[in-house]
Amino acid sequence: MNQQVTDYIQNITNESQVEVCHIRQLIHENIPNVEEQVKYKQAFYSIQGKQACVYFPAKDWINVTLFQAANLDAPAGFFEKSDHADRKTIKIRNGKEFDFDVLAGLLKKLGEAQ
Repeated sequence: MNQQVTDYIQNITNESQVEVCHIRQLIHENIPNVEEQVKYKQAFYSIQGKQACVYFPAKDWINVTLFQAANLDAPAGFFEKSDHADRKTIKIRNGKEFDFDVLAGLLKKLGEAQ
């Protein structure tokens, strides 16, 4: 894991958002050979130079975007509406239930597609 991303997470001031950033572990567990870095104040993950996903804290949620995700399906309401068919955005809201198992499955599919 990249120290730059570790520092990025440690510098998030909202404690509940720091806890949500455990999705970093999900990404590493489900996408083999994923590379991580911080760009544009966001945690970026790529596979062989292609963007796989990114996350960053917002007001009271963590915003997650999955790239090359046009063929990914999830339960109704899991993804935010988007104008980009190849990107799927998810908001993990503070204090709200979230199905991390669904996210793990989506990440696994992203990794298998590469």
